[in-house]
Amino acid sequence: MKKTKVYLLLSITIVCSLLAAITLVLTPFYLGKAIDFMIGKDNVDMVGVVEMLKIALMLYASNFILTWLVSLFANQVSVGIVGSLREKLFAHINKLPVGYLDTHSHGDIQSRFAMDSELILDGMYQLITQLIGGIFVVVISAYFMFSINVMMTVIVIALVPLMYITSRLVAKHSLQLYKKQQAIAGEISGTVNEYFANNTLLLAYNHQEDAIAKFEALNAALNDVGERAQFISAITNPTTRVVNNISYLLIGLVGAFAVREWGLTVGLLTSFISYSMMFSKPFNEFSAVVAQVMAGRASLERINAILEEPLESNNAHEQKLDGKVVSFEDVQFSYVEGKPLIKNLSLEIKPLSKVAIVGPTGAGKSTLINLLMRFYDIDSGSIKIDGVDLQSVSKQSIRDTMGIVLQDPWLFEGTIRDNIKYGKVDASDEAMFEVSKQAGCHDYIMSLDKQYDTRIALESKNISLGQRQMITIARALLVDAPIIILDEATSSLDVVTEQHIQSVFVKIMEKRTSFFVAHRLSTVIDSDVILVMKDGQLIEQGNHEELMAREGFYHKLYMSQF
Repeated sequence: MKKTKVYLLLSITIVCSLLAAITLVLTPFYLGKAIDFMIGKDNVDMVGVVEMLKIALMLYASNFILTWLVSLFANQVSVGIVGSLREKLFAHINKLPVGYLDTHSHGDIQSRFAMDSELILDGMYQLITQLIGGIFVVVISAYFMFSINVMMTVIVIALVPLMYITSRLVAKHSLQLYKKQQAIAGEISGTVNEYFANNTLLLAYNHQEDAIAKFEALNAALNDVGERAQFISAITNPTTRVVNNISYLLIGLVGAFAVREWGLTVGLLTSFISYSMMFSKPFNEFSAVVAQVMAGRASLERINAILEEPLESNNAHEQKLDGKVVSFEDVQFSYVEGKPLIKNLSLEIKPLSKVAIVGPTGAGKSTLINLLMRFYDIDSGSIKIDGVDLQSVSKQSIRDTMGIVLQDPWLFEGTIRDNIKYGKVDASDEAMFEVSKQAGCHDYIMSLDKQYDTRIALESKNISLGQRQMITIARALLVDAPIIILDEATSSLDVVTEQHIQSVFVKIMEKRTSFFVAHRLSTVIDSDVILVMKDGQLIEQGNHEELMAREGFYHKLYMSQF
């Protein structure tokens, strides 16, 4: 929702709240007048009583309509603001560094979109409807009370600080509990998401009882914190009501004295009592919803914690790169400060080279790809394409130069056509068919009922892992970038399909500079350059024959497989 519309609706809400407060507060005045027309037995001015009651009835009807409008517009304002907050959060997350998403629970982040935003919505609605209208009622009723009797008004107002102190103490303690409650709720969301995503593995290892025990422990912790938060929040309302009852008692005593000694009419005393109730009612109502407001505030702080995360650095300079020469110059990188992973890495890749990256698990192979794609920024040194430092151009310029197939194939919920054209939405169907044939998935797609318009279910549950990987390969081929990156791109394929894809890659790599991470060393023999990584360092480089002749670490790796 646009800010101008939010401000307009909020302004209308404030005006309606003011008018609703005026109509509400005027009603006791006319009811008191009606009582004063009832002088005694057989001495009642029915005409005056009826006139006063007519006015009170009109005021009640107006208050009903205005209060309904306040609720309507407050709901629209709350929904609009929370909707904009969700959009802002989603846009911010999409611009955060990859490292943030790698180190934070996805379930907890999803919880902030769903649960936290709903709690903010409820809290904001209660705040707008109770606070704005309550302020107007308190101010206007205080004015009328002063006009009736100053001493009784002082008694009512003197007890307000006691209600404020109580509410303040309760709000302070309950806020901390609600923060903890939302954190645990986010942890539960992440745990459930993890278990559901890996349900087959959980069943295969008979881990059900442990999973249930962990969930029950988290759920018990959530219940415990939730009960304490609700209990403390609930203290406010009965406390304020006790203060109000004390106020009514004192008003009754002073009011009786004022009627006898100062000529205060019974009707005005009745009006004053109504005004004192109206004066204290907003405090009671707000204390009743303090739990929702505090929960909303805690949720807002959780969302703001993400919005305050610094965005990934990105140079705005757009530049088209040919993707011919790739060079690493004394590159240093660490995921955790003080624990370097890539150390003093320097190499130069010539145009149209087929570059294989090999090494044991944790050696830094995929990290090298992450740095080249600028998913992570290096600590020092430089990475260049065609002599252009990647730090000096936008990330879009870099990624437009590269097509990538990851080890874990990802397809979104939509048609196969949309998934293949994800990187190049304006591509023709003929081009899509061609790359699908190259990737080996065209015949499979054509065998489906709706062919390329077949919808892929959420999390790709209706398509095999191997077919997913071939579709992601077709997606990368369609981009037709000068550099192609393959991070174990055939790891989910059967031997026959893998051999077919490898032959396709041979043709593709003839026209592109290519980087591919490989564990099966039989696929790297014909590479122009083989980079051997170990403990984050490039310890050997050369072609297969050269590295075998040295009888170093690569020779040891190769001989262990053959």
